[in-house]
Amino acid sequence: MESFDINTLNQWLGREQVVVVELTAVTANLMQATLNRQPTLQTGDELPPAWHWLYFHEPVPGGSLGADGHPQLGGFMPPVNFGTGEPPRRMWAGGKLTFGQPLRLGERVTKRSTIKAITPKEGRNGRLCFVIVEHELTVNGERRLLEEQTIVYREPVTAGGNAVVAPPAPTNSDFSATYHPNPIMLFRYSALTFNSHRIHYDADFCRQHEGYPDLVVHGPLTATLLLDLFYRQFPHKCIAAFSYRGVSPLFNPHPFTVHGTVNGEAWASNAHGELAMSAQIAFTLG
Repeated sequence: MESFDINTLNQWLGREQVVVVELTAVTANLMQATLNRQPTLQTGDELPPAWHWLYFHEPVPGGSLGADGHPQLGGFMPPVNFGTGEPPRRMWAGGKLTFGQPLRLGERVTKRSTIKAITPKEGRNGRLCFVIVEHELTVNGERRLLEEQTIVYREPVTAGGNAVVAPPAPTNSDFSATYHPNPIMLFRYSALTFNSHRIHYDADFCRQHEGYPDLVVHGPLTATLLLDLFYRQFPHKCIAAFSYRGVSPLFNPHPFTVHGTVNGEAWASNAHGELAMSAQIAFTLG
């Protein structure tokens, strides 16, 4: 790939970052409020699955952010550069979570992140680079959660180059929940996750620089709501694993729906019945 130095990027393979935080109940209650629920969580309560994304944030100064609001590359994340003179676009493409014993509010948790793979590819709309990061969360040396996160970097958008043709979503769900995103909800989730990516709060940036029609719903938020659907539907079962893949973006202010089946299939659909995210959930035996 021209202007794409894979040898330089490979120097980031195996790079590690360790963050230790306390899972405060205050933060979890703010998430409940963001989802329009009454704050009820207390120290000692189980942290709902995927709510660990509310913690472990790197305090990057504003001067170290790129034009899109993301931290500049070359620190923990590899310096992906397509040689266009503009920074690449970053997207949270999907991931896998394997759960051990639940995390609990008040616990002091260590998160060890490792760059596991860097893979350049050619996409339909240009060059891509997939980066896989492994996150291991432990409490007193006991693994509670193992996560594999896939981040994709894309070339800067061209006119009309961000249009995604989404396939139709399945229609055989056994249970579902519909959400109506708005700028306040998206802003609050951005604040809770210390996510300054401008596609979630700056509509002008979305239209002028990313080719999107409006604010983008966070991929992690959609994944969290898919897990939340099962967590609330089966309160006495333990979720063992969750894998998900982003298919097409969801946009403000259009409603979207998360769906599930009793055999663990899950997906999110937009207001037109098109697939936005697909997922699979497994429960522990017994």
